Amino acid sequence: MRIGIDALAWAPGRQAGVDTYLRHQVAALQEIDSNNEYVIFVSREARARLGLVAENFREATCPIYSQWRPLRAVWEQTALAARTRAEGIEALLCVGGIVPPNLGAPTIQVIHDLQAFHYPENFSWTKRRFLTWALPRSAQAAALTIASSEYTRGDVIKFLGQPPEKIRVVLLAAGTEFRPASPEAMAQVRSKYNIAGEYLLCVATAHRHKNIAGLVAAYDEAIGEKWTGKLVLAGRAGSGSAQLLAAIRASHHQDRIRLLGRVDEGSLPALYSGATAFIMPSLFEGFGMTVLEAMQCGCPVVCSNLTAAPEAAGQAALLFDPRDQRQFRKALVRIISDDQLRDNLRERGFAQARRFSWQDTAQKTLSAIQEAVRNSRILSG
Repeated sequence: MRIGIDALAWAPGRQAGVDTYLRHQVAALQEIDSNNEYVIFVSREARARLGLVAENFREATCPIYSQWRPLRAVWEQTALAARTRAEGIEALLCVGGIVPPNLGAPTIQVIHDLQAFHYPENFSWTKRRFLTWALPRSAQAAALTIASSEYTRGDVIKFLGQPPEKIRVVLLAAGTEFRPASPEAMAQVRSKYNIAGEYLLCVATAHRHKNIAGLVAAYDEAIGEKWTGKLVLAGRAGSGSAQLLAAIRASHHQDRIRLLGRVDEGSLPALYSGATAFIMPSLFEGFGMTVLEAMQCGCPVVCSNLTAAPEAAGQAALLFDPRDQRQFRKALVRIISDDQLRDNLRERGFAQARRFSWQDTAQKTLSAIQEAVRNSRILSG
């Protein structure tokens, strides 16, 4: 079978979630599947960036740039169908969630989250209108939808109108590069980012729903006078950046709050490994990959109990409701003051993270593709 992967929405290095998913998914598919052929449709700036090594995988570069989003969306909706037919594609995996019309082959829609419906302020007016228009239509056109968590599955039913029987939950994983770092690597990262002593870590784009401003307030109120450790915040600017900066300015301990911005991927394992704990204060997650990244690095996790985050955390994190400031403060105090709790969470975290792998994600994705093709053949009879 010849399987297509629509990766036209992928802009290497600029979309943390899509970038991580596509790279690890394609790498794992190359490991587990030597029988089917794969054609990956990429934009001009994304060509030769996936590191394809298997003979049954190749790229098809399309005459567009993913950064030109309106033009890319138009090309994807109008011209990709002809390109897939020319390539003899028998099934198309749409990793950006948008299914082009009139493909003539079964399509599998991948949905990591439906943030545009929950937090539309994180998107430009144009992109918000496009997503809220195109995603439900894509669900109608798709043979199957893959959701990255049970929570996201519920959102797909609620917002996209997809029947439950057409949705397959395929959980994600953390990359194998996330593992306990050496003392030398941790010292190098501390020097690079000027971090001395103990610290709590949060890794997230500064969107409002990530609730990083809430973390700053809880840190300030709960442990600012009890603990001399720092609060280290890593991640790109987002819709909540102004709110976050205001919270830092209002803090009585702003000299101990480090705002790193985006951290290069090579530094993240050591940053996780050196932290006293990783804090996930999010109000909304489609899965919660950073939780697994921290666990694989041996970092104790304090995690929001909302939306999909507990599906990643399981019983291996200290869960709390981030909307309840009392709970929030209590969780932070516990994690800095209880050595035995941190040791216990560290060991449970290693075990929890082992339950997830990209090979398993790839195998379940391939099974969904094969199911969609079988169903299509039965219907065409």
